[in-house]
Amino acid sequence: MHLRTKISDKRRGHRAFTLIEVLVAATLLAILAAGSLWALSQANNYASINRLYTGAETAAQNRIDYLLSDSPFNPQDGAFGTTGEWNVGSSITPNVAIYTEPVGTNGQTSSITGTLTTTITLNPRNPTLSLYSATVIVTYTYRGKPYSVQLNAMRASDV
Repeated sequence: MHLRTKISDKRRGHRAFTLIEVLVAATLLAILAAGSLWALSQANNYASINRLYTGAETAAQNRIDYLLSDSPFNPQDGAFGTTGEWNVGSSITPNVAIYTEPVGTNGQTSSITGTLTTTITLNPRNPTLSLYSATVIVTYTYRGKPYSVQLNAMRASDV
């Protein structure tokens, strides 16, 4: 019996983890968790930046669509549409909404705004063609870093 007790005690000792093994496993899990949290934080940051870029791009595209749909556009007769938006020069629209957060539980909301700049130019190579160019730039700041989106369009006479 004495021999059997020693064998069973040795088997019991081999079944348990040592303190070092437990500490190594816990350290590896902590490193894995920290890396996962960092990756999720970076993914959230990139998603925020891309969401704002999409909002700025949408604001610029809305302006381009508005300019292209203004009619009648016949510069030879002096008809630049019904709004006169195609006059050569620049115009600046401040406080253009880029993104607005949904209303939170505290009833407050925040928004990101930018500046929309529209520049209309006449084709300098051949002014007789009446080919006009529109450049729309939306600029905004997010977390202290400036961003901008630029879209261009050209328009010839409707006639």
